[in-house]
Amino acid sequence: MTEIVMFKILKTPEGKKFLIAVACVFIVAVCVVSQAAFQGVEDQYNLPMETWDISLFIIQGAWVAIYSLMFTIVGSLPFGFYFLGPKDDSE
Repeated sequence: MTEIVMFKILKTPEGKKFLIAVACVFIVAVCVVSQAAFQGVEDQYNLPMETWDISLFIIQGAWVAIYSLMFTIVGSLPFGFYFLGPKDDSE
């Protein structure tokens, strides 16, 4: 029952703005986290990407996915309150 209500909320103009904001937060999170993860290994261990084994790419990709998801959830909270929260009709 609550799933149906959430889908109805997300189909409103405010819900669509919220989804666009979440997508933007996700894109920024992936860019920042991937830069930090991949460049961090190169700088910290002085290990160019050309010498990386496939397992290192998989591990770093998993970290990027996990951290990007977490930062997206946390970073989307203010947008959820702003776009989907109760509206104050007093002017």
